[in-house]
Amino acid sequence: MARNIGTDRIGDVYRAVIHFTNRAGQQWTEHEGPYAKAAAARARVTLWSNHMTASGGSATGHIEQATTTWERI
Repeated sequence: MARNIGTDRIGDVYRAVIHFTNRAGQQWTEHEGPYAKAAAARARVTLWSNHMTASGGSATGHIEQATTTWERI
């Protein structure tokens, strides 16, 4: 099913880039999004930071911005 994240009316979208470390010391990076608002992407970084801290690991991250351009194909 397609989803509409509100990009029809805006040109910018955001994603969360999250760097994880589990309690065993293994590290990896994941990307979540796109989101129509920077705050939504920032909230994902906060959520994962809190979750990983509670489970003995850690998570840090930042958000990235991209501009969407729609063209007919």
